[in-house]
Amino acid sequence: MSSGALFVLLLAFQLAVPAQQDKASSPVPLNDTQILGRRVFQQRCAICHTESTPGARRYGPVLSKELVDGNEDTIRDFISNGSKGKMPGFKYGLEAPEINAIVEYLKTVPRLRSAAVAAQSQDGMLD
Repeated sequence: MSSGALFVLLLAFQLAVPAQQDKASSPVPLNDTQILGRRVFQQRCAICHTESTPGARRYGPVLSKELVDGNEDTIRDFISNGSKGKMPGFKYGLEAPEINAIVEYLKTVPRLRSAAVAAQSQDGMLD
């Protein structure tokens, strides 16, 4: 094998390895149900469950797969019926497939841990 061909093979290998590593670390694409859940979450839930602007207080906990996994029925019930004085129920504003889609989407959301979230956790949420 000539040195030119060997150089091309080594170069090709070096370019292929990082591309495979990027694929392994990239998130899994969402299915149609999870995409619907993300859309509904952004429209109906994000106002209270995400930080709208840096330093702004949240009204509800940050939601992630760690909270949802194994608690799917409880989360569905909570979304449907809410909690007295804290979270409104959405059983009249969302259909069951939309609530299920939110739960499926939340099962894909990794835990967010930033300085802002840590500070808010220490302050507590608004009642």
